[in-house]
Amino acid sequence: MRLVWVVISLVVFSLLKLLVTSLPSGVVERLFSRYAAHAKVTSEQTNITFQGRSLDEQRASEIIQHFNDAIFIERYYIYPGDEERFLHPNEGPAPLTMQTKHGKHDVTLYLFHYDDHVDVVRQFTHKPKKKLMAYRLRSEPLQTFHNMAHA
Repeated sequence: MRLVWVVISLVVFSLLKLLVTSLPSGVVERLFSRYAAHAKVTSEQTNITFQGRSLDEQRASEIIQHFNDAIFIERYYIYPGDEERFLHPNEGPAPLTMQTKHGKHDVTLYLFHYDDHVDVVRQFTHKPKKKLMAYRLRSEPLQTFHNMAHA
């Protein structure tokens, strides 16, 4: 009887492995993008502001392109009670704010640009606790955003 269960288990796991390894790349990409830390944004669903002013459509489109092309470096762990430190750091540049959608959820992205990296704080605005996630990107154009904003 145990041998039957072992054989059935092997067959089921083999079929599952075959199914997972032979999925079309579009399906796999969609599954992974759903849980990606650095999710891509689209210009149709995104409003970008800097210091309270909306950016023009051309500049916003450039920033979205640079954001989507940025290289993910690392994710930060936010300890309970440290949320304000990530949203409003004591020193550093004013953030570039992106209001967008991630799937069905409204998300606010705060991009803090520094000389050698960009810190991103993602806040889900629909949840009661306003869940935060923070990570670091590398993108030369976004790192020099302050120069781009005053050009």
